[in-house]
Amino acid sequence: MSTIVRAGSPAEFLALVPHLLGCTPRQSLAVITFAGGRSLGALRVDLPDPAVSEVDSIASTVIGMACKVPRTDAVAAVVYTDLRLTDATDTPHRALVEALVARADICGLRVTDALIVGPDGWDGYFSPAADGPRSLDEIAADPGLPGLPEVDGDQFAAAMLPSIPPSEASAVYRLLTDIEHLLARSKEGRRLPARRRAAAGRVLDDVTDPPAVFERFVAPGIPLDADAIAAVSFCLQRPALRDVALMQWVGDITTGDATYGAQHAYGEGHPFPADLARPMWGEGAHPDPSRLLRALDRCRYVAAATPREGRAGPLSACAWLAWATGRSTHASAYVAQALEIDPGHGLADIVRTLTDRGRLPEWVFERESVTSPGGTGSSLGSRDR
Repeated sequence: MSTIVRAGSPAEFLALVPHLLGCTPRQSLAVITFAGGRSLGALRVDLPDPAVSEVDSIASTVIGMACKVPRTDAVAAVVYTDLRLTDATDTPHRALVEALVARADICGLRVTDALIVGPDGWDGYFSPAADGPRSLDEIAADPGLPGLPEVDGDQFAAAMLPSIPPSEASAVYRLLTDIEHLLARSKEGRRLPARRRAAAGRVLDDVTDPPAVFERFVAPGIPLDADAIAAVSFCLQRPALRDVALMQWVGDITTGDATYGAQHAYGEGHPFPADLARPMWGEGAHPDPSRLLRALDRCRYVAAATPREGRAGPLSACAWLAWATGRSTHASAYVAQALEIDPGHGLADIVRTLTDRGRLPEWVFERESVTSPGGTGSSLGSRDR
């Protein structure tokens, strides 16, 4: 919610909304928050079934989220519907918009405008056009403003896993399989060719220092190879190491070291420090959004490259990272994929509970300097291990 752009005419404003959301929504209600006439960001929720009476609850939830954005004094609403506007006797979803306006008034927020976009045109709730919906051609495909996020399909498009070259997928599968054989000291492991044994051994050597693996993983400009993908996949399939990764990506490598040490201490009967656990629930340390997004993008690649039977762990990490960046729709999609593979997966179930309850991390609603619950001043290059 950090992009700030000026609001223009209704048509110009509608051209901006998909860029604020990073997608062209379908069957959605988008609410844009404002401070002093300038937009602060946007949030999106699914449209309810018009036959279901839940508009008051949805309006309360959405306006409650808007109120969490610092300095918000006004909102605008845009309904994206698959219903044809020219065929409707009244503007679709009017009850939802009226509930939203009423809730905003109770909370002291102005509603600057309420618009609707359908497959055959767009219109306004406050001042509908006398001769029918306006043409979609009035909404510019590109508002021509630098710095806005790219639009990548609808709200579900970004949750699709990327395509992996078959050769790379095969290399990752071979590494993960060989690693498991070596750890199990199986006959297959003893029969491995020297080259494959050495390759699997390198990955195992790397994961003896998980925070170093996780920090390289999110370092800008460092490409992912089969070894790096296999190392992170191996860790994300193991809950204790996965949690180290997530808390480190929220914070920094010092956080990872502290969490890794706390996991060992917890296994020996010591309590887990509350300050290290708080980010898991969206509290505490304020993360670097670009770092989290980079972790999410790369975790999606790891999930795609991991054989299906081991993919629930990487998918649950994707789900949590999507949730941590305010992308609950994407989080729900990753959760569904993870639970299809492993119906009892713990983290996937936790993220499902968070999204079902409409809970988002506190840091989604504000932009502060990055802090770390594990300390400050650390970097991968300065570690002494």
